[in-house]
Amino acid sequence: MKMLVTGATGKLGTKVVDTLLKTVPANQLAVSVRKPEKAEGLRVQGVDVRQGDFDRPETLDAAFKGIDRLLLISADGDNETRIRQHTNAVAAAERAGVKFIAYTSIVNAQ
Repeated sequence: MKMLVTGATGKLGTKVVDTLLKTVPANQLAVSVRKPEKAEGLRVQGVDVRQGDFDRPETLDAAFKGIDRLLLISADGDNETRIRQHTNAVAAAERAGVKFIAYTSIVNAQ
């Protein structure tokens, strides 16, 4: 089973990936980041680093290919932007055949 974490170089994403690597083999973990060079430390640990940008949906299809479980970490920004970005991500996950999506939501969600 292959898992992917979006936003893996952000504050929450970094903590999630560090925690997962304590129990999940690196070769079963992928990350989707806007700037792959920021995740080079993960790549050298054996994590599959993929380029994915919620504002560029075409990058998400490749990023989510072969993924079984996805952790979609909520993006920053106004509601309209977040809804568009997350819609892009969920649609790409569906096209890629991702079986399970977990979503972190946002702080103080109403």
